[in-house]
Amino acid sequence: MLVKRTIIICALFGSVYTVTAQKNLDFGLFGGTSYYLGDLNASQQFYYAHYAYGGLMRYNLNSRWALRASIYGGGLSGDDLDFKYKYQQYRKFSFNTPVVETTGQIELNFLPYRIGDKKNNFTPYVNIGGTFFIAPYALQPYQPAIPFGVGFKFNFMPRIGMGIEWTFRKTFTDGIDRVVWYRNMPTTSVENSYLLDKQTGYFHQRDWYSFFGLFVTYQFKSSGVPCNAYH
Repeated sequence: MLVKRTIIICALFGSVYTVTAQKNLDFGLFGGTSYYLGDLNASQQFYYAHYAYGGLMRYNLNSRWALRASIYGGGLSGDDLDFKYKYQQYRKFSFNTPVVETTGQIELNFLPYRIGDKKNNFTPYVNIGGTFFIAPYALQPYQPAIPFGVGFKFNFMPRIGMGIEWTFRKTFTDGIDRVVWYRNMPTTSVENSYLLDKQTGYFHQRDWYSFFGLFVTYQFKSSGVPCNAYH
């Protein structure tokens, strides 16, 4: 009898948890662009952008905070000949690699927001977390990174949310572009020997990459309007 009651109680708690979790979960797809920042491209945003894609899952802790997991894929490229600097014109280096990553983040909404809530139906937000990425043609293909960024999300339909997001990945490697300080790179002519110091990568400058795009998420069970007692 005790075992039966325990099973019933566990089943009830499991059902409540499942319903609650489903109300707080939304799943979605991402589409946009990916690009690289590093020794070949020091500052130009959206340089050599590739198509990017992925999926994400978000667990909404409340109307302000959410936990999120995602898997994104894209490409990263760079070419010295795209830039006018003399040391790059002499170096003439280029690279291209796909990139795939898995990321966990925490999101902070600037305004209260819930999918399906007619009142709290949009918000800008920021996020930060941890990433593990694979870039097969980099010098160190498997690397961690720190992801952070900004975005804007809004309700599109009762159970559908949409948003736009721009995020960066700060890596701990200088080898995504394969331009590193310890490698022998093409040298310049004697009359331009002042350029030699820039023929290799800078030791303290790590490579970055970025994702920019749109996402659409779907919530399987409507969250409804939250009780005011919890605000």
